[in-house]
Amino acid sequence: MKTADLIASLAASAAPAPPVPVGRRVAVASLAGAVIALAVLVAWLGLRPLHEAMRTASFWMKTAYTLALSVAGAIAVLRLARPGGRLGAAPAIVVAAIMAMAALALVEMSRTPPPGLAALWLGQSWQSCSLRILALAVPVFLCVIGVLRRLAPTRLALAGAAAGLLAGAVAATVYGLYCAETAAAFVVTWYSLGVAACAGLGALLGARLLRW
Repeated sequence: MKTADLIASLAASAAPAPPVPVGRRVAVASLAGAVIALAVLVAWLGLRPLHEAMRTASFWMKTAYTLALSVAGAIAVLRLARPGGRLGAAPAIVVAAIMAMAALALVEMSRTPPPGLAALWLGQSWQSCSLRILALAVPVFLCVIGVLRRLAPTRLALAGAAAGLLAGAVAATVYGLYCAETAAAFVVTWYSLGVAACAGLGALLGARLLRW
């Protein structure tokens, strides 16, 4: 049999390649990283009394903010996992979430006497908040990067940044189970800084870790 005939025969009998369940893989990786981050949080810092915290609007405000950033990160990762992928709606979701939280912060600050503004913004843990989010993001980032390495991203730094955004936002959600800071001014500053740091480091690491 000639080579051309053999190739034609093999091609004719080949079945279509099964679709890669990218969304499922990213979801499982994010959940696995979140579980590890939660275990680290419990062993490291513990949890605050959640039955009391969950009765407050501020708890859900902070959770909604970090979950919105998580959704943006997930969208970006899913789109950039494919060759030539673009960010899609992720930047718009990030901007909308930050603007909404900043608007709440301005309302809070307008109702706070000047002597109390610094405490509203800095809280009790501004020096450690962002760093703790960064630390808790490590397992989530490694899980997501592990998935991306098995896919076909071509914009490596951007894909790494998306993984960092997702990891940072998930870590911020987990950290909120311990952190009792509830002021919108605190959240939009120090939580956002922690997530942004994760995205920045993700961009630097993605260019190396995702290289084919």
